[in-house]
Amino acid sequence: MGVSLCPATFLMRHRHAAAGAQRGLILGRQKLHLNGRRLARFLAETERAGCPMTEADIVQPDGFTEALFTKLGYPTIEAMDFTDAEGAQHVHDLNHPAPAHLHEQFDIVIDGGTTEHIFHIGQALDSCHAMLKPGGLFLSYVSADGWFGHGFFQTGPDVPWRYWHHARGYEMLEVSLVYRKAPMRVIPVEDPTGKPRGGERALIGPHMLLTAARKPLTAKPYAPPIQGHYVRSDDA
Repeated sequence: MGVSLCPATFLMRHRHAAAGAQRGLILGRQKLHLNGRRLARFLAETERAGCPMTEADIVQPDGFTEALFTKLGYPTIEAMDFTDAEGAQHVHDLNHPAPAHLHEQFDIVIDGGTTEHIFHIGQALDSCHAMLKPGGLFLSYVSADGWFGHGFFQTGPDVPWRYWHHARGYEMLEVSLVYRKAPMRVIPVEDPTGKPRGGERALIGPHMLLTAARKPLTAKPYAPPIQGHYVRSDDA
């Protein structure tokens, strides 16, 4: 798992939404997958976005991404993994509920392509919600390209819209697709609720599904979501 050009520009877009955050968590400690032309392209994008940085600012000797998050203005980002092999501060298998002492402890929770590798993916999402403070920011970048064998699952737009928005009441800041070979071309993904076949679309080539969402200050009553094409839009 790592931060390549698509996730890096996504994280840059939402750096202002992270303003004021004190504590963050990422699922799986992330390596920096930027070098050569991709690194040069990202640095050029930071210049255009008004947050210029250099290779020395974000490339750290161990290859991980804490320096990148810091330079983008994110708080200290702790890591959770099912093993401590890569130095994660929190060792926990997300097939099981997050421990109670971590509930509502983080201003930001980031799924950097981890939940697709967890068999009980719904439980993993529930734990992300549980660990996030009210008003906190959830960020996710996961595969959406039919890459069988990479993980257990690949999720479509029903997951961010039906789970985070409709079932949990989150404000959706971004739901989009990005073609990995054209990482600056962001394709907004509308709420599929009530649309035939859930707003189904076929993808040619590797894409990522990107989600940025804000947890409500007051929790809404929860019921497990069902797919959008089984729900009338007026009953969403």
